[in-house]
Amino acid sequence: MMHEDCKVCGELLAASVLTALDPEDERALATHLQRCIDCRSEMGAWENTAALLALDAQPLEPRALIREQILQRVAAAESQLNNSANARLDSSQDVGYYEPSSRREDSVIAFQRSPQNVWASLGSFGAIAAALVFVALIISLLLLWQQNSTSHRELTRLSNQITETQAQLDRERAIIALLTSPDARMAKLAGTNIAPGAHAMLAYDKSGHAMLMAKGLPAAPAGMAYQLWYIKDNKKMPGKVFTTDAAGNGTLEDQVPASAREAAVFAVTLEPNTGVTAPTGSIYLVSAS
Repeated sequence: MMHEDCKVCGELLAASVLTALDPEDERALATHLQRCIDCRSEMGAWENTAALLALDAQPLEPRALIREQILQRVAAAESQLNNSANARLDSSQDVGYYEPSSRREDSVIAFQRSPQNVWASLGSFGAIAAALVFVALIISLLLLWQQNSTSHRELTRLSNQITETQAQLDRERAIIALLTSPDARMAKLAGTNIAPGAHAMLAYDKSGHAMLMAKGLPAAPAGMAYQLWYIKDNKKMPGKVFTTDAAGNGTLEDQVPASAREAAVFAVTLEPNTGVTAPTGSIYLVSAS
């Protein structure tokens, strides 16, 4: 069962793999991982995912809107820098005092605009490119995590479906084996007036091994289930309880009491889902006496 620390820890694992935690959170996570096997396992999965992503990361092209916004901000920053430089140059040329024209001409020293620092520009673009790569890496990691989560849920669903299918096949094999047994006996159960569309077949062998296959039963209310009964000489012996699917179909594997294997009546009633020792609910299915 997941405890409260794990709920918080789960949000820190991805950030820890990307070295994006501050020291306090990193220490808290390390302390938690020392005593939580589940979170250590999930941390290993995150590390493996990050390693695979680093080896096979494909560069992502940013969306057109994001790319346009970035280029606009870069152009605005360059324009602002150029304007500031021009303003400082004009201010330097205007500062001074009046001199005769001849003297001014002799003493004027031409200002030379300092060449643009190409390496600084390249550094700015490099920082932007690095930021874009980092954002792309984060997006790729999140997409991969989402795909892994989806795949895990789908795998769980398929595993449950396979388990249910295997159980159904096992029941069908058992029914076929019982019906084809040379000493098999069968009893038909018909629906009563409260379940006229229901019917069932009970097959059992001389050892008492029995299987009930019911169809068309109404949905049982919450906390209730159907229970099989063996009736001999007006003595009602309880069998097991069973539930039905959305179509009202259900199966039951049980053991017929020795005294009910000859000339007994079989019935199905609606009872509490824990079962009872004596019938209390209405009869839904009953065999011919």
